[in-house]
Amino acid sequence: MPINSIIKHDEFFHHYQPIYDIQDWKVVGYEGLFRTRALSTPEITFNIAKKNKKLYELDSRSIHKASQTFLKAGYFNRYRNLFINVFPSTIINPKFRTFIQQIINENAIKSQQLIFELNENEEVNYDILKKSISDLKNLGFLIAIDDFGKGLSSIKSIVELQADFIKLDRFFLEDLRNSEQKKDFISYLLHFCHKFNSKLIVEGVEDNASLAIIKSLGVQYAQGYLLGRPELLS
Repeated sequence: MPINSIIKHDEFFHHYQPIYDIQDWKVVGYEGLFRTRALSTPEITFNIAKKNKKLYELDSRSIHKASQTFLKAGYFNRYRNLFINVFPSTIINPKFRTFIQQIINENAIKSQQLIFELNENEEVNYDILKKSISDLKNLGFLIAIDDFGKGLSSIKSIVELQADFIKLDRFFLEDLRNSEQKKDFISYLLHFCHKFNSKLIVEGVEDNASLAIIKSLGVQYAQGYLLGRPELLS
């Protein structure tokens, strides 16, 4: 079975995409993106892992390998922050807290340097998830809500999970120059973030016009092909 081989032999790697402070024009972190040549897409890979009850094993191995690669390349010292996707079922797994503490302790990484991007394409007990995230935050780890605006569930998440980062879905940059509604929504979300101590990251920046608009609106953090494509670390 391909998924067993992928997990057993670490037949996967990560591309890393920069996240920019577009006001000061500097890289503030990278997102680690899972890749494998064994199957056609990461989504298919994780879906197969889930069907075969291997999701936690694959997800945790991905986190470990992504952080190790980032560390060995010296990027924790140079750029500090690594954003990495994680499934809710991984966060609530009883093994996860010990696992992630071992990564921190063994590699002298600060917990604040790992930001877990919550993948919401999975249903779990929300009360248990809130408790697990609260425990992680008490240990110093940071939480991001990924693809905000893509689904209604993420609205509940930013209110109840008190995310440190909100990553705005690329939908809001489509034809942004002609949409007062989208501009106003971004402004409202910035106000929310400032009031409740979160940081907004706008995803999908692919042209200079969109970059100029979000910068003028006061957005500080952004990610997208215009700023840097996902690639192996040099």
